[in-house]
Amino acid sequence: MSKIREQFDRPPETPLEVAPTGDLRPFVIFTQLRKAGPYIYAGWLEASDAAMAMSFAKEHYGQDQECVGLWAIDRAHLTSSDGLYRASGRNGRRSYIVMSQKKAGDLFLEAGTIEADSPAAAVDAARRGLRMAQAAHCIWVVPPEHVNKSGENELIWRYTDQSYRLARGYGREVRAKWIAFRDEKKLAEYEKDDLAEAF
Repeated sequence: MSKIREQFDRPPETPLEVAPTGDLRPFVIFTQLRKAGPYIYAGWLEASDAAMAMSFAKEHYGQDQECVGLWAIDRAHLTSSDGLYRASGRNGRRSYIVMSQKKAGDLFLEAGTIEADSPAAAVDAARRGLRMAQAAHCIWVVPPEHVNKSGENELIWRYTDQSYRLARGYGREVRAKWIAFRDEKKLAEYEKDDLAEAF
């Protein structure tokens, strides 16, 4: 056996330890698609603080879909009904924002607010008191002071036309642009030739 292979076949003399690096924390992001509409789960990101999380959320999730509001919630402040997340903090009567997931794999939706003495009590109170949470597969609760919210008139979606990023951008809007560029007859000929080449 070669000297190179020998060094890999032997177990290491001391266990390999990988120290955590960086100081990033996980944040869950919710988007609001229209004013007065519910906040909807959009995804996760990692950031060093709430301000950076909000900046990343605007850049990433604000481009994925047009939205009017964003929430960035540090995972450390979430409590979930399935026991996956357990926030530590003070107990005492306070408000909690409730997000519910109807079935496994569904998106979490803002379900309302509830008053409770602890995060666990808030989960139980949500199941009893909020219609969307009664038969939910999973519930998340978080105190409102730990929800970082975008401002009322804060820019989230870019000013430039980015409809090409949206599914609807490939429908009526693109057709209207083609028609503006060419007349209807030329567009029909182009589509016919394109279909003939493709099939």
